Order: sequence, then C-alpha cells, then structure tokens
Amino acid sequence: MRKDTTDNSAVIEDILNRAEVLWLALADADGPYCVPVNFAAAGNVIYIHSGLKGRKADCLESGAPLAFSTAVDVRRRAGGDDACDQGYHFRSVMGRGAPRRLAGDELTTGLDAITLKHLGRMLPYKEKVLPITAVYAIDIESVTARVKE
Repeated sequence: MRKDTTDNSAVIEDILNRAEVLWLALADADGPYCVPVNFAAAGNVIYIHSGLKGRKADCLESGAPLAFSTAVDVRRRAGGDDACDQGYHFRSVMGRGAPRRLAGDELTTGLDAITLKHLGRMLPYKEKVLPITAVYAIDIESVTARVKE
C-alpha cells in the first residue's frame, strides 16, 4: 500500500460522512461511464438512488461490479516555481463493490439515510415519486483512503 494510503475504517468513515458527492464508475456495452450521485454510507454499505430508466439505472440494475470515489478537503498546495512542484492536499476514498436494488423497508432505510445526510432532518416523500425511484445498496468489497496533507 502507498505511504499515504490507508484502510483505517475511522478515516474512511469520516471522509464518506463528510463528502457530498460520490463518483460512480460504471460500464456497459457502450463502454465506461462515470456519474456523480448523492449518497449515504452506513458500515460497509453505500446507499444511492436513481430513476428507473436511463444508462445509470441500466448499469446499476445489472448488478455488475463498479468503482466509486469521493474527496474532501481539496485545496491547492503552495508549490515552487517549477510545474512539477505543484499539487493538491486532499482526503479521498476509493473502492469497489456491487449494487443491489432495495425493496420494502430496506428501500426506505436507504432513502432515509440519504435524506438525513444531505438535509440533516427527515422530510416526507411524495407518494407519486416513490414508485418511480430505485434505491440501491452498494456492498463495499474493498475500500481505501488516501490522505495528502
């Protein structure tokens, strides 16, 4: 493992809890596809939501392995007069997993986690929107954090 990379669960959890956007790396017959999503993490699961149609939905519905990443505390570091001395400080998470579509109480658990993370409180859901919303759990298979401070 690189010197600035860790699998420390406390570091990973802190980054996932503070990050606002998760980037999903998906693939289908047309090739690689990367998309930002709202999310929430709980233990070894990441919750995301999607419409029922579209490329993202098709990729998630397939259950095929995916990769994800996010970053917090991103800021340019002061470098010298050489382009090679430039860089960034950041704390990031990268991982792999497989999505599975949720139903029933699990679906509500996933939506509630996303709502609480991003709004800090629960709000009611529009009953007409729930039937056209898919919620997925990404079961994390591997994950590391990289800290460049």
